[in-house]
Amino acid sequence: MLTSFLDSEVIGEALAIMEELSEYWSSKARNAASSALASVLNVLDSDDKEFQQRAIRIMHNLSFNGEVCRHFLSLKCIPKLLPFFKDMSLLRYCISILKNLCDTDEGRNSVAETKGCISSVTQILETGSDEEQEHALAVLVSLCSQRVDYCKLVMDRDIILPLAYISKNGNDKGIAAAMELLRLLRDVDYVKNEDCLEPNLNTPQDYNNHPPHEKKNLKEPHL
Repeated sequence: MLTSFLDSEVIGEALAIMEELSEYWSSKARNAASSALASVLNVLDSDDKEFQQRAIRIMHNLSFNGEVCRHFLSLKCIPKLLPFFKDMSLLRYCISILKNLCDTDEGRNSVAETKGCISSVTQILETGSDEEQEHALAVLVSLCSQRVDYCKLVMDRDIILPLAYISKNGNDKGIAAAMELLRLLRDVDYVKNEDCLEPNLNTPQDYNNHPPHEKKNLKEPHL
């Protein structure tokens, strides 16, 4: 019934009620709510920022249910979600949704195959909060622990410097996740192109105490 109002002049009120309910729905109710997901996703195409924010928070609350995540993936939600990674007020919800989607093979495949997705995730390692970095690292570890091809896609994003920084200066969860990702990448046979040397995955000392945004002032490590 509520979704029937998402195409009406009371869309704001309907979204507000749905957001409130989405925090408390039982598993059974969440499964029943799957039929409403297409309507919620369509709200992301609107020009109203408040409506978009409510829709993403609803998606976030529902994404902790595996059945709902499968419906999200069937609706190709990731390309619609990516533009909102640029909104710092929504980033923590977006990356959390992505982390939950990566609990399945289908979700990991969708993340890897969606243009710009891995790039958006790796960018968080340089610009995100500790919580956002933890979720981003969880996504990348989930990918890289499954397939070597995913490791190579991640390494294309030049993430060694931010990983080295987080492994030295992050919080406990961030340090553990960054070290795990470095371990997964260390043994990958990877060359970005014929003119590039293989990245140094040994957390060079010169990088440890410099935040990633200072990397332009640092020399690349020698092998």
